[in-house]
Amino acid sequence: MITTTENIEILKRLKLILAKSLPGVSAQKKMIPNFPTDAPEYFNYSQKLKDAAVLIVLFEENSSLKTFFIERTQDAGPHSGQIAFPGGRAENTDKDLIDTALREAYEETGVKVKPENVIGCLSPVQIPISGFSVLPVVAFCEELPKFIPCKKEVKSIFTVDLINLLENESIRNVYARNTKIQAPCFVNGDKIIWGATAMVLKEFKEIFNELKAGENGKD
Repeated sequence: MITTTENIEILKRLKLILAKSLPGVSAQKKMIPNFPTDAPEYFNYSQKLKDAAVLIVLFEENSSLKTFFIERTQDAGPHSGQIAFPGGRAENTDKDLIDTALREAYEETGVKVKPENVIGCLSPVQIPISGFSVLPVVAFCEELPKFIPCKKEVKSIFTVDLINLLENESIRNVYARNTKIQAPCFVNGDKIIWGATAMVLKEFKEIFNELKAGENGKD
């Protein structure tokens, strides 16, 4: 359960920041991979994209604020084998995209987050390769997550210290569509997080920088 006073304060301030104007595309653009040829056209708002959502689950472990990612199974899809937050496309039965994020996260990882534990949302990310506009939803889990991965979609689930991850930004060579490209990314051990998920993390990083700047302003 999230009990550390510092983390409770972080969540409170994070909720306030997420209710304001967000960095959005200006942050996301910093993480666009360098495709040598046939680059996907990001941020073309004339595209008709399908709605989807992912869930960023924050929880406390050993006094640290953590989150988790899934590593997708190898399949024929455009995001085969990539690291991502749990999530997926909106269904007609979903009340809204927050409901989509909560449902998909539960289906993929077995982690059930209460709607009242949603803190807010980041800016939607366009993914032209798969044709989706993805809303990142931020929530907290009161207990340590117990994972039951969907074997069809999820190869593995791993947890990270969120603050440490946001500080470990890099540029690495990755493979996309059988082509080696350079991609801005976040690194956790042998895990390279790039593409749309890195765009989400970059905006989150700038939001946390704003949060820290506000804390320093109180000194």
